[in-house]
Amino acid sequence: MPWKLFTLYQRKRIININVNIIAAGLVAIGMGAGIVELLRRAFPDLPTIGYTAIGTGADIVCDVSLYFALHWVANHWRPIKSDNARTQERLDAKSPPFWRDASLVQFERAILSPLYYLIASGGMEGLQRSGFAPAHAMLFSYTAALAITRVLHTLWGLKTGRFKDNFERHGASTAPEPASENDAPAPPAA
Repeated sequence: MPWKLFTLYQRKRIININVNIIAAGLVAIGMGAGIVELLRRAFPDLPTIGYTAIGTGADIVCDVSLYFALHWVANHWRPIKSDNARTQERLDAKSPPFWRDASLVQFERAILSPLYYLIASGGMEGLQRSGFAPAHAMLFSYTAALAITRVLHTLWGLKTGRFKDNFERHGASTAPEPASENDAPAPPAA
């Protein structure tokens, strides 16, 4: 069953793009909140805007790095070798180049980033000023921003076709054949 889920994750762009962005976002939020908490302990008198700026910087670096890694896993890594050679060839032939594909998704996210950071950083600053600890303020506001922008980006991706599966976007008439029960990861090299 886990390999069937992984195959679904790799084949369905609406799933893998959203899973990748949410996973990268949540890990980045957690890492940023951890950094902010460490700084709060080391520098308890830092103004709230300092924690907000550091949290924002940490979020950007972690999120983008993690997203590119997850995008490669979802769209370009092929650990499961299909028994059906035609299916494997169609999957590989329809995958767009990694940097182009990942950069286009990131470009769309960059267009939405002013809204994301208005909600995230603005919310973090507002929550801190109303008495929340900086790390808690980051966790709440960034998670809210992630949820809102995920909905907007998904709607946009559906409208533009960016979230269509590769075989649909590149003119194939049918989807790749589903993985058989015998599809399993290649045995590890000795």
